[in-house]
Amino acid sequence: MVASVRRLTLFVPVVLIASCSSDSNTTGPSDTGPSFLAVSDILDRDCGSCHGAGSGRFFLTTMDSAALASSGLVNPADPSNSLMILKPLNLTPHGGGLVGAYTAEHRSRVTDWIGTLAEGAGEMMVEAVRTGAGTPTPAPTIDGFFDAIWGTIPGTSLRVTGGFGEAEFVSVKAAYDDTYLYMLLVWDDDKASVRRQPWIKRADGTWGTVPAKSTLPADGMSWLNFIAAHPNEEDPSAFAYEDKLGIIWNTYGASTVAGFNQAGCAVLCHDPSQGNQPGATYNITTAELGSKKYANVAGEIADMWHWKLVRNDQHAKADDQYVQFWQPGPANSGNGGRASDPGAAGYGNNPAINGRPQYRGPTAAVPPYYIFDNQKVALTDAELDALPVGTEIANMITSGPTGARADIDAKGLHNFGRWVVEIRRRLVTGDPFDVQFDDMARDYAFGVAIFDNAQIEHRYQPTVAFMRFKP
Repeated sequence: MVASVRRLTLFVPVVLIASCSSDSNTTGPSDTGPSFLAVSDILDRDCGSCHGAGSGRFFLTTMDSAALASSGLVNPADPSNSLMILKPLNLTPHGGGLVGAYTAEHRSRVTDWIGTLAEGAGEMMVEAVRTGAGTPTPAPTIDGFFDAIWGTIPGTSLRVTGGFGEAEFVSVKAAYDDTYLYMLLVWDDDKASVRRQPWIKRADGTWGTVPAKSTLPADGMSWLNFIAAHPNEEDPSAFAYEDKLGIIWNTYGASTVAGFNQAGCAVLCHDPSQGNQPGATYNITTAELGSKKYANVAGEIADMWHWKLVRNDQHAKADDQYVQFWQPGPANSGNGGRASDPGAAGYGNNPAINGRPQYRGPTAAVPPYYIFDNQKVALTDAELDALPVGTEIANMITSGPTGARADIDAKGLHNFGRWVVEIRRRLVTGDPFDVQFDDMARDYAFGVAIFDNAQIEHRYQPTVAFMRFKP
C-alpha cells in the first residue's frame, strides 16, 4: 500500500494512455547523479518513440519535473514501486508491454531521482472528515447542493483523460459519520446530456429510436481515432445518450484485485483483440473482441458505483455494480466482467407495439427523457398518428433500483457549466460485491471516470487514488 499523501494541484497537459512499444537501444547519460536532466534524457531515449510530444498519451517525455512529480506515476515513499518503474517492466498494465531499452541502470537512475522528491509527491489522497453528531457540521443532505461540511474540506483534484468531454479534473471531497461515507464530486461539463436514445417520428410517419451513435465505429478502430473524428460530444445529430459518473474501488480480503493499489482501474481495462493488454478499441461485429473491463483472476472483485443521469438521478440513486473475472470469449461478451449487485435495475426501455412506442408520461413532451413507471400512460394509435414528424418520446421507464443494487444514494445538479454529484453509502453493507469501509486505518484505493454524453468512451483517471478516514 502506498502511504504518502499529496493533493494534486498542478495542471498539466491532458493526454491519453495507449498501446505502444519501444525498439530503441540506447545507453544512459554519462553523469551518475539523480538529477532530472539525466532522468529526462533517459525517458526521452527509452520512451520517446511512443510518449513524445503530441503522441496523445497520458505520460509525455516532454513533461517537466514538477509535472511528473504530480502525475501519480511516482511514489517517493517507495520509489521502486512507482508506476514509472513498474509499467516499462510490464509488471502493471502497460500498453507498450516490456520496454527492453529501459535497462537496470536506467531504472536505477530514475529510482534515485524519484527518491529525492518530497514525500507525498505523485499520490492523490482524499481525506474523509468526520461529520454529524459531536462535530461542528451536520452530515450533508444528498441533493446535489453544497452543504456546510463541504466548505470546510479542501478538494482533491484527480486528473481524467482519454474520452469525450472537456473536464481535465474531477474534484473529490469526502466525509463520514458512524454509519455512512459521503462524497462530493465536481467536474466541468458545458451541457447536461439528458436525451438518451428517444423514440422519434420519422418523415415517413414510422417510429424508431435514436441511436447512441449515429455512425458506428469500424471494428478495430480505437477510441482515440473515433473521438478525433467526432470532436463535439454534444452534437445531437451524432450522439444521443446521457452523462454518467463511475467510481471503482478495490475490495479487500479474499476478493482484493491484485495490482489495483498500484495502477488503479487500469488493471481492469483489457482489449481482447490486443492480447488482453490495456487498450480501447471497438468491435461491433464480434462483441467479445471489443475492449471491456474484467478482473484477471477468479475471485477478484472491484466495487463499481455507477451514477446514470437519465436512469438513476430522479430516484436519487446510483447503480451498485461490480467487476469480476471474465474469460475472453462469447459468454456474456457484451459486458465482460461487469455485473450488478442483487436486485432490480429499476429501469428499462419504453417497449414497442407494432414498431411504435407503447407509453408516454403524463404528457408526451420531452424532456424529461424518462417516464416514471407509476405515471406511464398507454399511447393510442390516434395520438401517435396526430403527432408531427420529428416528435420525440422518452425511451426509458424508471422505478429506481431495489435490493443491494440500491445501496448507493446519489444526486446530481448541473449548473454554471459543471456537474456536482453527492453520494452516500453505508460504511459496511455486508454485500460480498462491495468494498467494506470497516478498517479506519486503511487507505482505500479507487479510480474515477466521467461519461460526457458517452455510452462507453469515458474520461478516466489513469493513476490510482486513495481515500483515508481522518480521525
